[in-house]
Amino acid sequence: MAEAITVDVSFEERYWYPEEGGEVWLAGFHVVDADGRFLARDSPELQARRLRVSGVAGAARHHAEALVDDAVAPGRPLELRRDPGNPHDPSAIAVHVPGGLQVGWVPRELAADLAPELDAGRPWSAVSLREQRPSPRERRTGLTMLLAAARGIVLRER
Repeated sequence: MAEAITVDVSFEERYWYPEEGGEVWLAGFHVVDADGRFLARDSPELQARRLRVSGVAGAARHHAEALVDDAVAPGRPLELRRDPGNPHDPSAIAVHVPGGLQVGWVPRELAADLAPELDAGRPWSAVSLREQRPSPRERRTGLTMLLAAARGIVLRER
């Protein structure tokens, strides 16, 4: 298992208009291939490298105080902590600022896949990819993270 994995990314800031209405400011990194094309969350290239892109569940609803910290800004590492005693989900994996506050959770479906890996001692790392805000001047309301089956993640801007 590699000590750290290098992932090509591109930085972008833009408004996004979800189908359910409203607008969201997105700022941060998108995973790209060698030609600079954006890779979708379910792309075969990501799956082949054991990379996962996911939102951080419960971030704004239950851990808004942690979203204020610049330690969760795009490009910053996140820490994954198993929580097998969680009464709501035995596969629960908490997402923290390294050595600090909890930011949220790995979504339940993804946690079910990753928990056995972590329990077996196989390393998984996470990094903050993108942040969501109502506008560039307002507080973060959510995070998207990149997870990798490696001891660390290095983002290389293309």
